Amino acid sequence: MALKLPYDLEEEILARVPWKYLAPLRCVCRLWNSLILEERLNKKNLSFHMHSYSGEHRFILTDHGGPKISAVGIEKQQNNVDDPPSLIVEDFTLRKVRRREAIKLYRAVHCDGLLLCVMENQLLVWNPLLKETTWIKCGSDFHQRDDAYSLGYLSHCDFRILRFRCASNSRNRPSRVEVCEVASKTWKVIDNISFDWFLSVPLSILSLRGTPYCIGLREDHTAFVQSYDFYKESFQPIDDLPFSYDEMNPIALEIYKGDRLSVLEQCHKTRKICIWVKHWLMLTSWTKLLVVDIPEFPLLYPRPTLLSTNYYFDKNDRLVITYKHIGMKGLSIIRVVNDKEFQVIKANGSEIRFPFLCSYVPSLVRLPGFWKQDTSRIRWRKRRFN
Repeated sequence: MALKLPYDLEEEILARVPWKYLAPLRCVCRLWNSLILEERLNKKNLSFHMHSYSGEHRFILTDHGGPKISAVGIEKQQNNVDDPPSLIVEDFTLRKVRRREAIKLYRAVHCDGLLLCVMENQLLVWNPLLKETTWIKCGSDFHQRDDAYSLGYLSHCDFRILRFRCASNSRNRPSRVEVCEVASKTWKVIDNISFDWFLSVPLSILSLRGTPYCIGLREDHTAFVQSYDFYKESFQPIDDLPFSYDEMNPIALEIYKGDRLSVLEQCHKTRKICIWVKHWLMLTSWTKLLVVDIPEFPLLYPRPTLLSTNYYFDKNDRLVITYKHIGMKGLSIIRVVNDKEFQVIKANGSEIRFPFLCSYVPSLVRLPGFWKQDTSRIRWRKRRFN
Protein backbone atom coordinates (compact mmCIF):
# COMPACT_ATOMS: atom_id res chain seq x y z
CA MET A 1 0.00 0.00 0.00
CA ALA A 2 1.43 3.37 -1.03
CA LEU A 3 2.38 5.72 1.77
CA LYS A 4 0.67 9.10 1.51
CA LEU A 5 2.59 11.96 3.09
CA PRO A 6 0.82 14.91 4.70
CA TYR A 7 0.37 17.87 2.38
CA ASP A 8 2.51 20.17 4.55
CA LEU A 9 5.36 17.64 4.60
CA GLU A 10 5.25 17.23 0.81
CA GLU A 11 5.44 21.01 0.45
CA GLU A 12 8.38 21.23 2.85
CA ILE A 13 10.31 18.51 0.98
CA LEU A 14 9.68 20.01 -2.47
CA ALA A 15 10.64 23.49 -1.27
CA ARG A 16 14.14 22.20 -0.51
CA VAL A 17 14.69 20.76 -3.99
CA PRO A 18 16.76 22.98 -6.38
CA TRP A 19 14.74 24.42 -9.25
CA LYS A 20 16.53 22.45 -12.02
CA TYR A 21 15.38 19.19 -10.38
CA LEU A 22 12.05 20.61 -9.27
CA ALA A 23 10.86 21.69 -12.73
CA PRO A 24 10.73 18.12 -14.22
CA LEU A 25 8.74 16.92 -11.18
CA ARG A 26 5.73 18.92 -12.40
CA CYS A 27 4.80 16.00 -14.66
CA VAL A 28 4.58 13.46 -11.81
CA CYS A 29 0.96 14.26 -10.98
CA ARG A 30 -1.57 17.10 -10.98
CA LEU A 31 -1.08 17.66 -7.24
CA TRP A 32 2.68 18.16 -7.57
CA ASN A 33 2.24 20.35 -10.65
CA SER A 34 -0.10 22.73 -8.80
CA LEU A 35 2.00 22.57 -5.62
CA ILE A 36 5.28 23.39 -7.38
CA LEU A 37 3.70 26.41 -9.08
CA GLU A 38 2.21 27.83 -5.88
CA GLU A 39 3.49 31.20 -4.69
CA ARG A 40 4.10 29.95 -1.15
CA LEU A 41 6.36 27.09 -2.28
CA ASN A 42 8.24 29.38 -4.67
CA LYS A 43 8.99 31.82 -1.85
CA LYS A 44 10.22 28.96 0.35
CA ASN A 45 12.35 27.60 -2.47
CA LEU A 46 13.98 31.00 -3.00
CA SER A 47 14.71 31.39 0.71
CA PHE A 48 16.29 27.92 0.96
CA HIS A 49 18.55 28.37 -2.05
CA MET A 50 19.36 32.08 -2.02
CA HIS A 51 22.69 31.37 -0.30
CA SER A 52 23.74 28.64 -2.75
CA TYR A 53 22.26 29.66 -6.10
CA SER A 54 25.55 30.96 -7.52
CA GLY A 55 26.02 27.67 -9.38
CA GLU A 56 23.05 28.62 -11.55
CA HIS A 57 24.17 32.20 -12.15
CA ARG A 58 24.05 33.58 -15.69
CA PHE A 59 25.02 36.82 -17.42
CA ILE A 60 22.59 38.20 -20.02
CA LEU A 61 24.51 39.51 -23.03
CA THR A 62 23.28 41.54 -25.97
CA ASP A 63 24.61 44.16 -28.32
CA HIS A 64 23.14 47.67 -28.06
CA GLY A 65 19.82 47.27 -29.88
CA GLY A 66 20.98 44.01 -31.43
CA PRO A 67 18.75 40.95 -31.83
CA LYS A 68 21.13 38.32 -30.41
CA ILE A 69 20.58 37.58 -26.70
CA SER A 70 22.59 34.98 -24.78
CA ALA A 71 22.65 33.68 -21.22
CA VAL A 72 26.23 32.81 -20.33
CA GLY A 73 27.45 31.02 -17.21
CA ILE A 74 30.48 29.10 -15.98
CA GLU A 75 30.16 25.34 -15.74
CA LYS A 76 31.00 23.93 -12.34
CA GLN A 77 34.39 22.17 -12.17
CA GLN A 78 33.92 18.53 -11.23
CA ASN A 79 37.43 17.53 -10.17
CA ASN A 80 39.79 20.44 -9.63
CA VAL A 81 38.50 23.94 -9.00
CA ASP A 82 41.76 25.30 -10.43
CA ASP A 83 41.02 23.81 -13.86
CA PRO A 84 40.21 26.32 -16.62
CA PRO A 85 36.47 27.07 -16.54
CA SER A 86 34.17 26.21 -19.43
CA LEU A 87 31.10 28.16 -20.52
CA ILE A 88 27.42 27.34 -20.60
CA VAL A 89 25.74 29.36 -23.36
CA GLU A 90 21.97 29.45 -23.88
CA ASP A 91 20.21 31.26 -26.71
CA PHE A 92 17.65 33.69 -25.25
CA THR A 93 16.93 35.54 -28.49
CA LEU A 94 13.34 36.79 -28.60
CA ARG A 95 11.36 36.48 -31.83
CA LYS A 96 8.04 37.82 -33.02
CA VAL A 97 5.36 35.16 -33.17
CA ARG A 98 4.06 35.86 -36.68
CA ARG A 99 7.09 36.83 -38.74
CA ARG A 100 9.66 35.10 -36.53
CA GLU A 101 11.76 38.24 -36.61
CA ALA A 102 14.29 38.84 -33.86
CA ILE A 103 13.30 41.51 -31.34
CA LYS A 104 15.86 44.16 -30.48
CA LEU A 105 16.67 44.43 -26.78
CA TYR A 106 18.20 47.59 -25.32
CA ARG A 107 18.34 46.74 -21.64
CA ALA A 108 17.50 43.94 -19.22
CA VAL A 109 16.82 44.00 -15.46
CA HIS A 110 16.57 40.92 -13.23
CA CYS A 111 14.26 40.28 -10.26
CA ASP A 112 13.92 36.83 -8.62
CA GLY A 113 14.16 34.85 -11.87
CA LEU A 114 12.17 37.35 -13.96
CA LEU A 115 13.65 39.61 -16.63
CA LEU A 116 12.37 43.05 -17.52
CA CYS A 117 13.35 43.63 -21.15
CA VAL A 118 13.35 47.17 -22.55
CA MET A 119 12.50 47.54 -26.25
CA GLU A 120 11.93 50.64 -28.38
CA ASN A 121 8.31 51.30 -27.43
CA GLN A 122 7.32 48.39 -25.20
CA LEU A 123 8.47 46.37 -22.22
CA LEU A 124 8.50 42.62 -21.65
CA VAL A 125 8.33 40.85 -18.29
CA TRP A 126 9.64 37.34 -18.91
CA ASN A 127 10.41 34.12 -17.05
CA PRO A 128 12.79 32.26 -19.43
CA LEU A 129 12.57 29.05 -17.40
CA LEU A 130 8.75 28.78 -17.57
CA LYS A 131 8.60 30.66 -20.91
CA GLU A 132 5.91 32.99 -19.57
CA THR A 133 5.74 36.52 -20.99
CA THR A 134 3.76 39.68 -20.36
CA TRP A 135 3.98 42.58 -22.84
CA ILE A 136 3.43 46.13 -21.60
CA LYS A 137 3.12 49.26 -23.71
CA CYS A 138 5.03 52.36 -22.68
CA GLY A 139 4.67 55.92 -23.86
CA SER A 140 6.92 57.59 -26.41
CA ASP A 141 7.83 60.33 -23.94
CA PHE A 142 10.67 58.24 -22.50
CA HIS A 143 14.07 57.50 -23.99
CA GLN A 144 15.91 54.20 -23.62
CA ARG A 145 19.21 55.92 -22.75
CA ASP A 146 17.97 58.73 -20.49
CA ASP A 147 15.53 56.57 -18.55
CA ALA A 148 16.18 54.01 -15.83
CA TYR A 149 14.09 50.88 -15.32
CA SER A 150 13.66 48.38 -12.51
CA LEU A 151 11.37 45.49 -11.67
CA GLY A 152 10.11 44.93 -8.11
CA TYR A 153 7.05 43.92 -6.17
CA LEU A 154 4.82 44.62 -3.18
CA SER A 155 4.25 40.86 -2.92
CA HIS A 156 5.24 37.96 -5.17
CA CYS A 157 1.91 38.25 -7.00
CA ASP A 158 1.95 42.06 -7.26
CA PHE A 159 4.88 43.03 -9.48
CA ARG A 160 5.63 46.66 -10.30
CA ILE A 161 7.83 48.34 -12.91
CA LEU A 162 9.69 51.51 -11.95
CA ARG A 163 10.70 53.89 -14.73
CA PHE A 164 12.28 57.25 -13.95
CA ARG A 165 14.43 60.01 -15.35
CA CYS A 166 16.61 62.31 -13.28
CA ALA A 167 16.98 65.99 -14.12
CA SER A 168 20.62 65.60 -15.14
CA ASN A 169 20.69 63.76 -18.47
CA SER A 170 22.33 64.21 -21.83
CA ARG A 171 19.40 66.10 -23.39
CA ASN A 172 18.26 68.08 -20.30
CA ARG A 173 14.85 66.44 -20.40
CA PRO A 174 12.54 67.05 -17.41
CA SER A 175 12.48 64.63 -14.48
CA ARG A 176 9.66 62.13 -14.23
CA VAL A 177 8.73 58.99 -12.30
CA GLU A 178 6.19 56.35 -13.33
CA VAL A 179 5.16 53.02 -11.82
CA CYS A 180 3.33 50.26 -13.71
CA GLU A 181 1.24 47.55 -12.09
CA VAL A 182 2.13 44.45 -14.14
CA ALA A 183 -1.14 42.59 -13.52
CA SER A 184 -3.35 45.40 -14.87
CA LYS A 185 -0.68 46.92 -17.17
CA THR A 186 -1.63 50.40 -15.97
CA TRP A 187 0.84 53.24 -15.44
CA LYS A 188 0.74 55.83 -12.68
CA VAL A 189 2.69 59.09 -12.70
CA ILE A 190 4.27 59.77 -9.30
CA ASP A 191 4.13 63.49 -8.55
CA ASN A 192 5.95 65.59 -5.97
CA ILE A 193 9.34 63.91 -6.44
CA SER A 194 12.27 66.27 -6.88
CA PHE A 195 15.78 65.10 -7.69
CA ASP A 196 18.85 66.53 -6.00
CA TRP A 197 20.92 63.65 -7.40
CA PHE A 198 21.51 61.87 -10.70
CA LEU A 199 22.39 58.34 -11.73
CA SER A 200 25.95 57.15 -12.15
CA VAL A 201 26.98 56.04 -15.65
CA PRO A 202 27.08 53.18 -16.47
CA LEU A 203 23.82 52.45 -14.71
CA SER A 204 23.91 50.06 -11.75
CA ILE A 205 20.30 49.15 -10.93
CA LEU A 206 19.15 45.94 -9.25
CA SER A 207 16.20 44.54 -7.32
CA LEU A 208 16.67 42.96 -3.88
CA ARG A 209 13.61 41.40 -2.22
CA GLY A 210 11.36 43.40 -4.55
CA THR A 211 12.98 46.78 -3.81
CA PRO A 212 14.92 48.63 -6.55
CA TYR A 213 18.41 49.90 -5.64
CA CYS A 214 20.80 52.09 -7.63
CA ILE A 215 23.92 54.21 -7.20
CA GLY A 216 23.18 57.94 -7.10
CA LEU A 217 25.48 60.94 -7.36
CA ARG A 218 24.97 64.27 -5.65
CA GLU A 219 26.03 67.60 -7.12
CA ASP A 220 29.24 67.48 -5.08
CA HIS A 221 29.91 64.05 -6.72
CA THR A 222 29.54 62.07 -3.51
CA ALA A 223 28.04 58.66 -4.24
CA PHE A 224 25.39 56.80 -2.28
CA VAL A 225 22.97 53.89 -2.59
CA GLN A 226 19.41 54.94 -3.38
CA SER A 227 16.27 52.79 -3.17
CA TYR A 228 12.65 53.20 -4.23
CA ASP A 229 9.81 52.32 -1.84
CA PHE A 230 6.73 51.08 -3.72
CA TYR A 231 4.57 51.51 -0.60
CA LYS A 232 5.54 55.13 0.10
CA GLU A 233 6.01 55.92 -3.62
CA SER A 234 9.23 57.75 -2.94
CA PHE A 235 12.99 57.38 -3.18
CA GLN A 236 14.83 56.50 0.02
CA PRO A 237 18.62 57.03 0.44
CA ILE A 238 20.26 54.02 2.12
CA ASP A 239 23.89 54.88 2.83
CA ASP A 240 26.94 56.54 1.31
CA LEU A 241 29.34 54.30 -0.54
CA PRO A 242 32.28 53.11 1.58
CA PHE A 243 34.81 54.87 -0.66
CA SER A 244 35.41 58.25 -2.26
CA TYR A 245 33.82 58.30 -5.68
CA ASP A 246 36.14 58.69 -8.68
CA GLU A 247 34.44 58.82 -12.09
CA MET A 248 37.45 57.09 -13.67
CA ASN A 249 37.10 54.02 -11.41
CA PRO A 250 34.78 51.19 -12.53
CA ILE A 251 32.03 50.55 -9.97
CA ALA A 252 29.16 48.06 -9.83
CA LEU A 253 26.28 47.18 -7.55
CA GLU A 254 25.20 43.56 -7.04
CA ILE A 255 23.45 41.16 -4.63
CA TYR A 256 25.53 38.98 -2.32
CA LYS A 257 24.18 35.71 -0.85
CA GLY A 258 20.62 36.70 -1.72
CA ASP A 259 20.09 39.14 1.17
CA ARG A 260 22.92 41.70 1.08
CA LEU A 261 23.93 44.60 -1.09
CA SER A 262 27.41 44.41 -2.56
CA VAL A 263 29.41 47.17 -4.23
CA LEU A 264 32.62 46.85 -6.24
CA GLU A 265 35.23 49.48 -7.04
CA GLN A 266 38.39 49.13 -9.11
CA CYS A 267 41.20 51.66 -9.08
CA HIS A 268 41.95 52.61 -12.69
CA LYS A 269 45.62 53.18 -11.85
CA THR A 270 46.57 50.17 -9.72
CA ARG A 271 43.80 47.77 -10.99
CA LYS A 272 43.09 46.92 -7.34
CA ILE A 273 39.53 45.71 -6.71
CA CYS A 274 37.68 46.13 -3.40
CA ILE A 275 34.24 44.67 -2.66
CA TRP A 276 32.06 45.69 0.28
CA VAL A 277 28.78 44.19 1.54
CA LYS A 278 25.91 45.54 3.62
CA HIS A 279 22.76 43.80 4.87
CA TRP A 280 19.62 45.12 3.18
CA LEU A 281 17.69 45.53 6.45
CA MET A 282 20.14 45.81 9.34
CA LEU A 283 21.47 49.30 10.04
CA THR A 284 25.10 48.24 9.89
CA SER A 285 28.05 49.80 8.16
CA TRP A 286 29.73 48.42 5.05
CA THR A 287 32.09 45.49 5.57
CA LYS A 288 35.04 44.91 3.27
CA LEU A 289 34.54 41.43 1.83
CA LEU A 290 37.37 40.99 -0.65
CA VAL A 291 40.47 42.71 -2.02
CA VAL A 292 41.99 41.63 -5.34
CA ASP A 293 45.42 43.20 -5.68
CA ILE A 294 47.00 41.65 -8.78
CA PRO A 295 49.11 44.20 -10.75
CA GLU A 296 48.43 42.60 -14.16
CA PHE A 297 44.66 42.47 -13.60
CA PRO A 298 42.84 44.17 -16.52
CA LEU A 299 40.74 47.30 -16.20
CA LEU A 300 37.13 46.11 -16.17
CA TYR A 301 36.00 48.93 -18.43
CA PRO A 302 37.73 52.19 -19.42
CA ARG A 303 36.06 55.57 -18.97
CA PRO A 304 34.25 57.36 -20.46
CA THR A 305 31.98 54.54 -21.57
CA LEU A 306 28.46 53.16 -21.27
CA LEU A 307 29.77 49.67 -20.58
CA SER A 308 28.82 48.07 -17.30
CA THR A 309 30.16 45.12 -15.35
CA ASN A 310 28.49 42.34 -13.36
CA TYR A 311 29.90 39.90 -10.86
CA TYR A 312 29.02 37.16 -8.40
CA PHE A 313 30.72 34.62 -6.13
CA ASP A 314 30.66 30.95 -7.11
CA LYS A 315 30.14 28.03 -4.73
CA ASN A 316 33.84 28.11 -3.86
CA ASP A 317 33.52 31.82 -2.94
CA ARG A 318 35.64 32.86 -5.90
CA LEU A 319 34.91 36.08 -7.72
CA VAL A 320 33.46 35.78 -11.23
CA ILE A 321 33.27 39.03 -13.14
CA THR A 322 32.62 40.29 -16.68
CA TYR A 323 35.29 42.18 -18.60
CA LYS A 324 35.23 44.06 -21.90
CA HIS A 325 38.28 45.59 -23.54
CA ILE A 326 37.50 48.37 -26.00
CA GLY A 327 40.28 47.34 -28.39
CA MET A 328 39.26 43.67 -28.52
CA LYS A 329 36.26 41.86 -29.95
CA GLY A 330 33.75 40.16 -27.72
CA LEU A 331 33.33 39.97 -23.99
CA SER A 332 35.25 37.90 -21.45
CA ILE A 333 34.56 36.44 -18.02
CA ILE A 334 37.26 36.46 -15.35
CA ARG A 335 37.40 34.06 -12.41
CA VAL A 336 39.78 34.99 -9.59
CA VAL A 337 41.51 31.79 -8.42
CA ASN A 338 43.60 33.20 -5.57
CA ASP A 339 45.39 36.39 -4.54
CA LYS A 340 47.92 35.98 -7.36
CA GLU A 341 46.10 34.18 -10.17
CA PHE A 342 43.02 34.67 -12.34
CA GLN A 343 41.54 32.91 -15.36
CA VAL A 344 40.04 34.56 -18.46
CA ILE A 345 37.55 32.88 -20.77
CA LYS A 346 35.93 34.39 -23.86
CA ALA A 347 32.18 34.67 -23.54
CA ASN A 348 31.50 36.03 -27.03
CA GLY A 349 33.80 36.25 -30.03
CA SER A 350 31.79 38.70 -32.11
CA GLU A 351 32.07 42.46 -32.00
CA ILE A 352 29.90 43.90 -29.22
CA ARG A 353 29.68 47.68 -29.11
CA PHE A 354 27.59 48.12 -25.95
CA PRO A 355 26.90 44.80 -24.21
CA PHE A 356 24.13 45.76 -21.79
CA LEU A 357 24.38 43.11 -19.12
CA CYS A 358 22.48 41.92 -16.10
CA SER A 359 22.82 39.00 -13.74
CA TYR A 360 20.19 36.28 -13.94
CA VAL A 361 19.30 33.31 -11.72
CA PRO A 362 16.45 31.00 -12.92
CA SER A 363 13.43 30.42 -10.67
CA LEU A 364 9.84 29.17 -10.78
CA VAL A 365 8.31 32.56 -9.89
CA ARG A 366 5.14 33.00 -11.94
CA LEU A 367 3.83 36.03 -13.74
CA PRO A 368 0.40 37.53 -13.03
CA GLY A 369 -2.21 35.83 -15.21
CA PHE A 370 -0.44 32.45 -15.27
CA TRP A 371 -1.54 31.13 -11.89
CA LYS A 372 -4.23 28.84 -13.37
CA GLN A 373 -2.10 26.31 -15.20
CA ASP A 374 -3.58 24.01 -17.85
CA THR A 375 -2.58 20.49 -16.75
CA SER A 376 -3.67 18.59 -19.89
CA ARG A 377 -0.13 18.56 -21.27
CA ILE A 378 1.19 17.46 -17.87
CA ARG A 379 -1.22 14.49 -17.77
CA TRP A 380 -0.23 13.48 -21.32
CA ARG A 381 3.44 13.50 -20.40
CA LYS A 382 2.73 11.42 -17.29
CA ARG A 383 0.95 8.72 -19.40
CA ARG A 384 3.85 8.75 -21.86
CA PHE A 385 6.41 8.18 -19.12
CA ASN A 386 4.37 5.32 -17.67
